[in-house]
Amino acid sequence: MKKICLTLTGVLVLSAGLFWLINKMTVRPGSISGNGNVAILFMMPLPLLFIVSLILWYFIFKKQQPRFSIVASVLSLLAVGIGVGIYYQQRYRIYLFQVNKELHGWVDWDYIQSITDSLASPHVNSQYFNGFTYLLFNGATIFAGLLTYAVWGRQRQNMRVR
Repeated sequence: MKKICLTLTGVLVLSAGLFWLINKMTVRPGSISGNGNVAILFMMPLPLLFIVSLILWYFIFKKQQPRFSIVASVLSLLAVGIGVGIYYQQRYRIYLFQVNKELHGWVDWDYIQSITDSLASPHVNSQYFNGFTYLLFNGATIFAGLLTYAVWGRQRQNMRVR
């Protein structure tokens, strides 16, 4: 169990470092990045780290064997938290609209849309990779690990009892 927890801690620290580095590579609005979004290179390990974290959380829950009521409550809270987080992230465009209007007195909606459309834009690194989204990332790994335990781990335990 100690080995699993230390490995999970290492994965979470590595993820935090990647989120921080990607956030620091954000291009300020109005400036141009001639090389595109170089931070995409640092985004590549995140899906693998997500899967490793999910597996480690699964083994922790399998070892701890929490009651079903606790599992259901935590899954519900995490689902609500992740949903609220996604809603908040979608409001970034409106925030940019308001800031642009206050600074310049007018808004170039095409510009705002172009810098917030995809991960390929270096202008959105700070939107998708910040402390809040790091917590969402961790919440999603816990949610996925707990859901995997609730569905798969509990079925395997029930099959052994019979």
